Amino acid sequence: MSWRSLGVVSSLGEIVLVRPYYHCEQCGASDRSWLALLRVGERRLTVAAEELLALAGIMSGFEEAAQETLRKLAGMRVSESTVRRATEDAGARLAGMLQERVKFQAPRSWRWHRDAQGRTCAYISVDATGVRQQGPGAAQAEGRMAYVGMLYNPPPREEGGKISERRYLAGLYDLLDLGRQLHQEALDVAAHEADLQIALSDGAVCLEKFLTTYFPRAVLILDFWHAAEHLAELARALDPQEEVYRARLSQWCSMMKHQGGAAILAELEKLDQSAWSSETKDCWRKETNYLRNNLSRMDYPRYLAAGWHIGSGPIEAACKTVIGARMKGAGMRWGTEGTTTVAALRACYLSEPARWDAFWNTSYLQN
Repeated sequence: MSWRSLGVVSSLGEIVLVRPYYHCEQCGASDRSWLALLRVGERRLTVAAEELLALAGIMSGFEEAAQETLRKLAGMRVSESTVRRATEDAGARLAGMLQERVKFQAPRSWRWHRDAQGRTCAYISVDATGVRQQGPGAAQAEGRMAYVGMLYNPPPREEGGKISERRYLAGLYDLLDLGRQLHQEALDVAAHEADLQIALSDGAVCLEKFLTTYFPRAVLILDFWHAAEHLAELARALDPQEEVYRARLSQWCSMMKHQGGAAILAELEKLDQSAWSSETKDCWRKETNYLRNNLSRMDYPRYLAAGWHIGSGPIEAACKTVIGARMKGAGMRWGTEGTTTVAALRACYLSEPARWDAFWNTSYLQN
């Protein structure tokens, strides 16, 4: 037996642990059980220090986290690579727990808000956003689409206000894994107990199929503003003069909102095409086909009368805050592992406040 020291980074800075070291000369075994009891991993970080490093790593660039954030706020002196590895380690644990369906947050029924008829409504949405990638040896690689799934409980449309109950999943998912995980999270917040499930998307075929597969009883709504963007394309093609364009678009959007998708499609089909160029006719065919394919999800007068939300603003904001704010900085490129781990951690942190603490409490016990 002898005494040995080990430098460990804690949330209070670096400390030196002095401990007895037992070594058997006969079998070569040594006793390191005290490290396991203290939850000190191979990177020589305490659990609290690892959480601080991971939090700093998802809030800003790894270099800034090491050189500025951690030094000034916690007096911690660590390298950029240590922050990156601690962040990726934590994100990999989180992604693994989600994949294996480890319940790190106790199920809790959300108090779903009610619509104009007094029915409780659970909202679901999903979208994708591009993340620039970097290949082996810092080689440039094609970007990849990161999916963001969201469960949320927005206040009634007429009241407005922030969405306090929300839960995100994000990363380089295939839709099968995202569907399984998002469905499990929906069960954990008792979305199945709500009178209605309402799913909003931009109308992409893969996302519509995703929603009908994993949330078959949901009412599907085409995001009103995506539909309006398609009307804007056609209005601009018909007459790019700003005043004419804006007046026409305003009229069409008002008709779509108050009379529905079928009414605006009928209006577009009555337009006189005799003097149009071939490019304008192609634009008309493209945009009317889009509306025609989504008519069943464009009954906006009924949705508004029921008090439902018709815009996918929350999921669009999620793509910007969960992915864009951290992973789309100037010159940033990511590897597959970094994309997956940072996206998973940011989704956890930006969800309902209890989720981050629940993950770290469970992670502490498992680590």
